[in-house]
Amino acid sequence: MVETKVVGAQETEVVEIPVPADATTLRALLAILVRHELAGYRARRGASRTLQVLTPADLARGAADGSYGRERRATPEPPPEAEAVARAQEAYTDGLYFVFLDGVQVEALDEPLTVRPESSLRLVRLVALAGG
Repeated sequence: MVETKVVGAQETEVVEIPVPADATTLRALLAILVRHELAGYRARRGASRTLQVLTPADLARGAADGSYGRERRATPEPPPEAEAVARAQEAYTDGLYFVFLDGVQVEALDEPLTVRPESSLRLVRLVALAGG
């Protein structure tokens, strides 16, 4: 189980992600999480546009030309996998988020880890304070 939390936010997102037995470092776990997120992004990007929310700009265009919600919104391509993994690892080393495995903080990307089927991985993203 992977939990994500933003400091100061009320909600915690919980996602079940299968972790292979060879994921024995945080570096390997982050690569798995990034691949999972990229796959989800690609799936959402290609999902049906049958049900969509019309923005005020969509409504204004529709009033002008009589057609509502038919234009396709540009959704950017995801970054290449290697680049996305490198960004996640860099963000960790820069201290933008903390990682806890079974309640114990992971201190380094290459620290040996033991991930069991019942393990809980928690990522806590830090938010910069204004004016600080």
